[in-house]
Amino acid sequence: MSGEMAIRKYEKHLAFYEMRDELKKAKHCAFCTLERKRMHQYFDGLLYEKVNDPGIRRSLVRSAGFCPRHAHMLAGFGDSLGTAILYQDQIRLRMKTMEKMGSPLRKSRKPSPSAAKKQEDCPACRIEGQMRMGHAHSLLQGLTDPEMVDAFETSAGLCFPHFTFAVNEAEDPGVRSVLIRVQKEKMERLSAQLKEFMDKHDYRRISEGFAEEKDSWLRAVELVSGLKNVF
Repeated sequence: MSGEMAIRKYEKHLAFYEMRDELKKAKHCAFCTLERKRMHQYFDGLLYEKVNDPGIRRSLVRSAGFCPRHAHMLAGFGDSLGTAILYQDQIRLRMKTMEKMGSPLRKSRKPSPSAAKKQEDCPACRIEGQMRMGHAHSLLQGLTDPEMVDAFETSAGLCFPHFTFAVNEAEDPGVRSVLIRVQKEKMERLSAQLKEFMDKHDYRRISEGFAEEKDSWLRAVELVSGLKNVF
C-alpha cells in the first residue's frame, strides 16, 4: 500500500460495523443509502407520533417549514392528515407575511438588520447534515482498519458529492490517500464500462448484447449526483 498509512488496530464500535456492512451490500453509494434510510425513519417517526408536538411545530414555524426537497419527501409518505396539521401552520405563517406586504412602506423608519429574526435552517437538513458527518467519520476512522479498507475496496464506491465531503473531512493523510485511491479505481472502472456500453451501440457489435455495463449510464448519473432526493 505504497504512499498510504500503515494499517493500525482500530477500536470497533456499532457505527464501524454498520458502515462496513453497508459498503459490502450496497449497490450504490453507501452514504446515500444510509441517509435515505435514516431520513425515511425521521419522517416516518415525525408523521406517526410528533405532528402535534408543540416544540416540533414551533421549530417548523421558525424555519418556515422544510426546504422544497424535504417538503416533497414528506408529501411522498402520503400521510394526508399529518401533513395537513404541519402545513396549516405554514399557510398561516405565509398569510401573515402577505398581510405585511399590504402595509404601506414607511421609508423614514427602516428596521435595522439586527431587528429581524433570523430564520432557522430546515430541520430535516440539520439532521441530514449530522448524519452525513457521522457517516463520514465512521468511514474515515474505520479506514485505519484492514476490514473497513477491504469493504470499501469491494463496494460500489461513493457518489462524488459524498466522496468530496469525506475527503474534506479526512485529516489523516494516509486515510485520505486510501479514500482517493479506491474512489479513483471505481471511477476508472465505470468509465471503461461506459465506453463498452457506447461501443456496443455500434452496428458492428449490436448483436453482442450487454453485460455488466448495461446500466453503467444510470450508475454514472448516480455517481455524479448521488441518489435521488439525497442532494
